[in-house]
Amino acid sequence: MVIEQDATVNESNPHIANIGRMVEEMENKIRTTLNEIYFSKTKDIVNSLRSVQPLTESRQQQALKQDLAAALQRRHNKSDN
Repeated sequence: MVIEQDATVNESNPHIANIGRMVEEMENKIRTTLNEIYFSKTKDIVNSLRSVQPLTESRQQQALKQDLAAALQRRHNKSDN
């Protein structure tokens, strides 16, 4: 009876080893996919937050936009009167 148990365990060992390899392969695939997604998304977020334009230029453009908007508003108000 002990021989049969040993034979059964030995026969199932290759099956267990195959399952183990399959689990490891899937784990590696999932890990790689998550790393690719995580790093690409992180890169996208960092690039969207980081400005290539200096702050002084950005402020100048914002001031120009406000001046133009105010001038257009004054022009619109004059045409209504």
